[in-house]
Order: sequence, then C-alpha cells, then structure tokens
Amino acid sequence: MRSSRSPVSRALGPAVLAALLLTPTAAAPASAAPGDGDSPSLPGMSATLAEGRPCTAKSAKKSALTPWAQGFLGVGRAWELSRGAGVKVAVVGTGADTSRVPALEDRVTGGRDVVAGGTVRDDCVGYGTFLAGLVVGRPQEGVAAAGVAPEARVVAVRATDKGGTTTPGALADGIRVATASGARIIHVALAVPSAPRKLKDAVAAAQKAGALVVAPASAREWEGGSGSSRAENGPAYPAALPGVLAVSSVGPDGAPPAGDTEQGRRTRPRLSAPGVAVTGPGPGGDGQFTGSGDAVAGAFVAGTAALVLSYHPGLSAEQVAHRLEATAYGAVGGAPDPGVGLGVVDPVRALSAVLPEEHASPPSASDARAASAARAVPPLAPPTARDHALAVVVGGAVAVTLLVAFLAFVLPRGRRRGWRAGPAGGPATSAD
Repeated sequence: MRSSRSPVSRALGPAVLAALLLTPTAAAPASAAPGDGDSPSLPGMSATLAEGRPCTAKSAKKSALTPWAQGFLGVGRAWELSRGAGVKVAVVGTGADTSRVPALEDRVTGGRDVVAGGTVRDDCVGYGTFLAGLVVGRPQEGVAAAGVAPEARVVAVRATDKGGTTTPGALADGIRVATASGARIIHVALAVPSAPRKLKDAVAAAQKAGALVVAPASAREWEGGSGSSRAENGPAYPAALPGVLAVSSVGPDGAPPAGDTEQGRRTRPRLSAPGVAVTGPGPGGDGQFTGSGDAVAGAFVAGTAALVLSYHPGLSAEQVAHRLEATAYGAVGGAPDPGVGLGVVDPVRALSAVLPEEHASPPSASDARAASAARAVPPLAPPTARDHALAVVVGGAVAVTLLVAFLAFVLPRGRRRGWRAGPAGGPATSAD
C-alpha cells in the first residue's frame, strides 16, 4: 500500500529525529539547580556551637568542582580586572585559624580577641575561618574554590566567646579594633538585637575613618532555641544603622531561601549575594565545608568591595557602596525589594561600569586607563541559572527550526529526482 502522507509530512520524520538528536538539554547544571549545594557530602558550617559541644573538627573532604557562587557571580571574569591587591578587609566574627588552613596562608592575620584578650590564632567555631576564605582564599591545586578577592588581605577580629555568642558591647569593641587596623572594609559577620550608644558610636567612628561597614541583614544564624526566630521580630544590628551596607542571601536560583523574609530579626537589605549551601574552607586543614546565611552573602559583598577599591583606589566608602548598588543585577532605580534589596551584587559590572556621577570633574589619567580597560570586559549577562537555560533552549530551537525547514524542502525534491543532481542552471525537469 502506498503511503498517503504528503512529501512534507514524509520529510518531517527524519527532520524530527534529527531535531531530537540535536536539541540541547534545557536543564540547568546540577551545581546551579535551585536549592542544591556544591557537594552534599561536605560537612556543614554553623555560626555558633551548642553549649557543651567541642570545637568544629577539620573536614576530611574536598570538592574539585567550581562552587556555584563563583560561577553565578562571574568571579573569574572579574579577576581579569582586579584581584583585590592592596586592600585590607576586617572580618569581625569568631576569629580565624591563621596557621593550619592553606587557603588562608599569607592572606589572613589575627587581630585582637576583644572577649578573651590576646591575639586571634584559632577559631573554635570555624565560621570566621569560613568567611575569611570566601573573601580572600587562595586558589589551591586540585580545588577550584577561591575567595572573591584572593590578593586582598583579611585581619580576623574575634568578638565572640568560644561558642560564637556575642553582645552589642563586644561587637562595638570588635568594630573599633577593626577600624584601628586600617581596614577599608569591615565585614561585621554577627548580628545582635539592639544597638546601644556604644555600638552606634563604633559604627560611626568606622565610617568617619573611611571604612565601608558590611553586615548581615538578619540575625537568624544567632537566634538559638526552638521557635526563637518566630518569637523575636524586629531589626538586626548593626545592619539597621545608617550607612551600613545590609546584605541578604540568595540561592542558586537568584531568590531568597523560602520563608527567609517572613519572620525573625531582620533589616531590609540594600544588596544580596549567594548565601545558600556555599563551599569554603574551614579550620584545621585543607578540607572544605558548606555554609549558609546572610553573613556568608556579606562575605561575597565585602570581597567585591575589595575588588572595586583595588581597581578604583580613589573611591570613598560611600562611593564604593553606591557603585555596588548601582551595578547590582536587578537595580533599576525603584524601591528596593524586601528580599534582595536593590539586587544581586555583580562583580564584573561593579568594576567595569562607568558612572557619570563619579566624574563630576575631569577624570585623571589613571581613571581614563581604568575605563579603557573596563571596556575590554563587557558586563555579564543576568547571573541566573534560569537565564542560562533559556538561552540554551532558544539557541537549540532556532537550530532545529532551520533544520526542519531545510529537510522539508530538500527531501521531497531529492526523491522526485531519484537523488540525481539537477541540470546546471535550473531545476530538474520531468523525463518524456
């Protein structure tokens, strides 16, 4: 029996098969799938230790994968312009393991321990070590993870007890020590429920000295006990103080964690950054951990600020904050979103954008050179897994459409000619 299908329908058979073979998958990479971490096998890093628990043990595991946050932020492209050289960042938190972590070697020094006294040399909790690594961690052989600003320097100030608990007074002391160290960026990696005069004065003194103060927008990492985050609503400090750059966390899909903005002590963020299941170093050796929270997101913002200050050394703290906000992905000049603020920090655009308001007077020769270099690296496309997947699907769809059209036209004509070449100069003609 002869087939009743038209030449076009017969052509679509092999065309569809070819389309199925050639169409790329639309699924996002596993490391960028919403809610997924870089390696579920890595131990988790907590901001505090439960009472009676021993210090965080070193991790025996590492991952060779590039952490999702690095790809999400385009850190590798930002390094073409700046790696943070010449900039000091203070991390006020649980201290840092300054001698046993290869990623922190020659990058992190111990500041004062304002609670127990002396100089910081270790980190029982490990959270400060983790955050310092996200800011300035050195690339290690066989490990793709590195800090945002690997040529910057961190001074680790401890403002907690051994288990990671702090007070507004201890936090104020830690900020003053960080200011005295000469740090241009102070990442206050802790949050407290109130801001007495001592804390307000310490933040104001840091700002007067020219430091950019970055702080987590929420206090959920430090709200221990069942239901405490639901019971205590209100602002988190120092994030709620004037001029402080409050930062919230987003996951691989570019959105805040589910329920993150509903209850608990929280200040409306000005910026956001990766802060869900992020990979970084920990105390005791070269093993890795995964950590989450707004303080983790703050470390990425502090590292980006270090890149900007290294590339644009003449900027003030206020100008750095403005540049980070104006170039954030999603910043459109409207009201900040309650979950992500003005948008997700974008290191490439923060470095390469030319902001007219920064050049009210004629630019210097160094500024002109910086602008010229910046144009060599165009800004990233939207840093989300969904946009990447969409681009892949659209490109595949265009290719498949062209293929189907080509085969639908060529195959019927070929069959009519018996796959013989047509005469030169015109189409094939029927035989008598």
